[in-house]
Amino acid sequence: MKRGLLIGIGAVVVVAGVLSIPVEAEPSPDTRVILEHTNKRYISPPCYEQANKTNNLAEADIQKAQELNYQPESSCTANSLAPIKQPIASVLAVNLGIKQSHWDW
Repeated sequence: MKRGLLIGIGAVVVVAGVLSIPVEAEPSPDTRVILEHTNKRYISPPCYEQANKTNNLAEADIQKAQELNYQPESSCTANSLAPIKQPIASVLAVNLGIKQSHWDW
């Protein structure tokens, strides 16, 4: 009985430890951005107000911006879409739809 309990506790500790390991997460290809066609740049929503933009705008995703070879409009956009370190448990929760992604604006 004691041995089974120790094995169970050990398994819980190992699983909790593994789930807390940080991994690099990046925005999904369908992360929303604003395309600024005149200057061939894209803007992340948190950076929209301070962006240097024209009125030639469209909403798209980051995958489309990359296909068009658009560049980030500013360091604000580049930094807001940069990969971040997250625990494996957090990444799994996002992939399972339990938790919102860091880039869900």
